[in-house]
Amino acid sequence: SSCQAQAQWHRPQPHFTACCCLLGYPSKAMGSGASAAKGYTGKTAVLEKSSADMTALPVFVDKDTAKTFCGEKFDEAAFDACAKDGKVPRAKILIDTCLIKVSTNDDGLLPQPDAPKKQTCVAQIYVNSHEFGGTDKSCNGHRYDSIPFGNGMIKAGMACYLVHYVHSQHDAFFGVMACMDAILCRCNPGQIKADGGDQGKFDDSVRALQKKGIPVWPSPDVMEFMGAKDALTKIKNLNIGMPDTG
Repeated sequence: SSCQAQAQWHRPQPHFTACCCLLGYPSKAMGSGASAAKGYTGKTAVLEKSSADMTALPVFVDKDTAKTFCGEKFDEAAFDACAKDGKVPRAKILIDTCLIKVSTNDDGLLPQPDAPKKQTCVAQIYVNSHEFGGTDKSCNGHRYDSIPFGNGMIKAGMACYLVHYVHSQHDAFFGVMACMDAILCRCNPGQIKADGGDQGKFDDSVRALQKKGIPVWPSPDVMEFMGAKDALTKIKNLNIGMPDTG
C-alpha cells in the first residue's frame, strides 16, 4: 500500500559521515571527490564488476566484505575513515570504485547526512568532445543545477551523490544505478547521442530500473512527451495551464 511504501521510504538508516573517496580513487591527495581533469579521456574505473556482483553486496558493507569485493585495490585506511560502526554504504563503494569520476570536484555539495533515509544520486551526461562538456556545464564538469539538486536531497535527509553516465561503461553504470533508492536524471536530450552513446539503449535501461521499483525523475516517457518546448501548449487546458498558450 501507499502507506507501507511511505513508511519504508522514511525508515532510518545507520549513521554515516562525509568522507574522501574510497580505495584511493581518485587520489586522496586531491581532496574529497577530486579528479585530475574533467571528462573521461584516459580514465578507467578502479574495478570492473558485473551487475550481479554489485547487487550481491549488502546495503551496508563491512570491512571483510569490502576487502573481498575490491581485492588488491582495497584501501583499509580510506575504508576506516568512511565507516560508521564498521560499515560503509554500498552505494558509496560502488560509485567510488566502479564508475569513472568525470568531474574535477564536488565543491559546494553539502556533507552527506549522518543518518540518510535513502541513497540517491544525480545522474548527468558529459559530452567529452565539447570544450566544457556541454553548454549546461560548470567549470568542474557538473551541470549548473546539480549541486543545488544534490543539496536539496541532502537537506531532506537523503544521501545524494553526483555521477556521470559514460556510454562505454553502460552496463557498469546501470549496475550501480540498480543499487540506488532513487535517481534524479539530468541528462539533456541529445547529449547522450552527441557523446557517441545510444539514447534508446539508455532509456530502455532506465525503464528497466523503474520496473524494479526504483524511481527515476524524470522518466524517459515524460521527457519524450513533456520535455519539448511545446510542453506548455500540451497542458493549456488543464487547471495548471493557460488556455491562450499557443
